[in-house]
Amino acid sequence: MKGIRLVSVLFGIFLTITFARAQGNLPGSWRAYLNHTECVQAAEINGIVYTLSKGGMFAYDIESGETRTFSTVDGLSGINPTTIYHAETEGSLFIGYENGMIDYFSDPGNIGYLSQIQTNTFYTQKRINEFFAKGSRLYVATDFGLVVYNLENGLPITDVTQFGTGNPTRLRLSSVTVFQNRIYVLVENVGIFSADENSGNLKDPSAWTKEDETTGFPSTEPVFQLKATPTFLLARSDTATYFTDGSSGWLQHPKLTGKLDKLYAWGEIVGGSRIDRTSVFYNETDNITFFVEGAVQDVVYIRKNVFLIATGFNGLLYFDTYEITNVTPDGPRSNDCVRIAAGNGEVYVAPKGYNQAFTPEVSNLGVYYYTTGTGWSFLDANNQGLDPSVSTGFARVTYDDNTSTAWAGSWGTGLVELKNGEQQAFYNCQNAGISTINANCNLSNRENSRVSGMDRDLNGNLWMSLDFAREPLMVRDTDGNWSATPSFRFPQNHHIIDMIVDDYGNKWLLNAEQGLLVYLDNNTPLDFDDDRVLSLKAGLNQGNLPSNQVYSIAKDLDGFIWVGTGQGVTVFYDPFSISQGKIVDASPPVFERRPLLKDAIINAIVVDGGNRKWFATNDGVFLMSEDGDEEVYHFTEANSPLLSDAVNDIAVDNSSGQVFFATARGIVSFQGDATTGEENCNDLLVFPNPVFSDYEGVVTIRGTGPESRVKITSISGLLVKEIVSQGGTAIWDGRDVYGKKVRSGVYLAVISDRNGENGCVGKFTVIAR
Repeated sequence: MKGIRLVSVLFGIFLTITFARAQGNLPGSWRAYLNHTECVQAAEINGIVYTLSKGGMFAYDIESGETRTFSTVDGLSGINPTTIYHAETEGSLFIGYENGMIDYFSDPGNIGYLSQIQTNTFYTQKRINEFFAKGSRLYVATDFGLVVYNLENGLPITDVTQFGTGNPTRLRLSSVTVFQNRIYVLVENVGIFSADENSGNLKDPSAWTKEDETTGFPSTEPVFQLKATPTFLLARSDTATYFTDGSSGWLQHPKLTGKLDKLYAWGEIVGGSRIDRTSVFYNETDNITFFVEGAVQDVVYIRKNVFLIATGFNGLLYFDTYEITNVTPDGPRSNDCVRIAAGNGEVYVAPKGYNQAFTPEVSNLGVYYYTTGTGWSFLDANNQGLDPSVSTGFARVTYDDNTSTAWAGSWGTGLVELKNGEQQAFYNCQNAGISTINANCNLSNRENSRVSGMDRDLNGNLWMSLDFAREPLMVRDTDGNWSATPSFRFPQNHHIIDMIVDDYGNKWLLNAEQGLLVYLDNNTPLDFDDDRVLSLKAGLNQGNLPSNQVYSIAKDLDGFIWVGTGQGVTVFYDPFSISQGKIVDASPPVFERRPLLKDAIINAIVVDGGNRKWFATNDGVFLMSEDGDEEVYHFTEANSPLLSDAVNDIAVDNSSGQVFFATARGIVSFQGDATTGEENCNDLLVFPNPVFSDYEGVVTIRGTGPESRVKITSISGLLVKEIVSQGGTAIWDGRDVYGKKVRSGVYLAVISDRNGENGCVGKFTVIAR
């Protein structure tokens, strides 16, 4: 347990290094983009306050005012911690989780783990509720009882699941503390129990004594929390707080009166908080009462008149003599994310708009916008970023790399056109005739126009699908005119959840549990009289889908149509014949002698610059080769910083190769090694440059053409290694063809296209150190 014994020496390193550490963009690196306004608990150590939130944890340096966020990318076990505790004698912080995992550190760059509770199969409910440390022992209150750890070796000494004879076993412990050589635990809905900390057998129920009328406890109300100072033990009920010195019985506290939601103790200083008010008492004499917005969850005492207040929906507040400053780090407004779109260094997020049944859920979260360097901003009616008539329930978003324009669709009110994070135009049933479910256009009806998909055709026309609308497909031509396709072309029970346009102008619509609809416009996209609709379903000669439950669709760089269903992936390799009105069967790619991702629900499919396929599933993220027959990556919670195995959507920024994953717990990104190819090698970039000889990462050559051949040579032309790019990016491991690291000197990256023509050259240096 060396990590537990690390103290302030390494903490000084944290102050000087980790707050200034830049997030890297090297291939294989990860970043998290999480909301930290929903705080859970906080603890201070050596001038830094660590706050748990629904997005993981963040650190606030009191002296410098800087913040830094932590997630699974930085080594945390998860992003939904339940409790944090500063073990002062050990100089370490302990973090507990719902699944029983425990993280600990004195330096956050060196996180250790106690996994015995999490891996124990004997208990099902393993939530960590509270810690208390004394000497070499760590007491852990869980949902099944008490676990005592030996901090010298990091192993459990014992676990206790029954307190007092005749009581049930495996009940939830909400609180634990040690006072005057006795261990006190609070068993939910049963009461307070104590035992001698030196007892040889804490497992024996008779070793535990209940605090009740026989021991002088004055109330029969349920108790919710225990806290200890050096001289008093406190217990909080629903209407009062009681205390005892251990020898003269229990009394009602004269100042901690009325209903409190939480007790605090900092040495002899005690306090209590309510959701709408926090009162802090100094040495039983002075007191401060203040009101804050955001539901007080925890208070950290810094010095007289100075506190840090963790709130439930307003982040971390710095309180100094009645002046309050919000010190929460930047992030999205929530960790909800249904769809995400990225390009040219921009990210747009559609957070929420419907439930699992695709029924609208009115959400005022708006649209989130992120750019590197400027951080997050939000577009909604309250910020005057969106028109009030189209400002709620956003569940779709797409991005056009060529025009740097985003389109955000509301599941109920219409469409918004965005550029540089600002609204350019909005379209609803009133100003653009956007089709509705009901016959009448009523702007107060938030379930009118459910925009389910958007895509442009090769002529620049914008096509839009609408779920359950009377006309499920609309088009906006390049002059800005909107038209609706005839409703009689579509089956009556259409449930359109997404759409794309292929290279032949066909509109592919996902008809939820009824397969695919392909709208053919006969090469006259604005003349609807000669149009027709094909239906593609499961079954030979009907489309041969693995399942009629369709969830996702994408067009790859060869023009093939990849379809994600409830039973894996299939591909239409002949969209031309479909454009001629022929029913063509799809074929599933084969991986490891079975159809690709058979039986998996494919929530999203995205094609990167190397024509490889990213798949979002409920079992993590898969990156497959161009043909889907080789697995490049399979990211899960267990083997990567992926926040959740349930992944809703994926977006690739083709300008940088960065891949964004919208999971059930928030957004995280992975720096991929593929970008959109540039045929003329414009903006060729080699980084890092120079490359130091002790560098263990990869060298990235960005700005190549698709499937370019990159020859790494010495300045004299001696071949070192030849590699092939993924889209517009190639990576080199710094070694020659024999696997040896190259010597210092000047090197060239000589690039040619897939035919060995149109070459260009990048120069870089390797420096010994």
